[in-house]
Amino acid sequence: MPTSIIKIKVKPGREADFEAVLQRLIPASNANEPGILFYQGFRTGTPGEYIMLESFKDSDAHKAHTASPHFQANRPALTDCFDGSPEVQRLTDL
Repeated sequence: MPTSIIKIKVKPGREADFEAVLQRLIPASNANEPGILFYQGFRTGTPGEYIMLESFKDSDAHKAHTASPHFQANRPALTDCFDGSPEVQRLTDL
């Protein structure tokens, strides 16, 4: 199952914008995508730093997520808040 830890740094002063987008995207994704096993965002102890944890039942479910209307609609607003590229750590099952 595709599982990732994604570390995102947000531009100073854009934290509220970023969180507002996630507050729309996360519930829409969890409600409308049966292939999601876990999809949640977290603040770290560092200002402007966030972690997304996501796990999908298979690669098709992950592709469906990135192609979903709610993801595509929110993607520009998310990426506009990024301060650099996210760090993605892909995990594999034991």
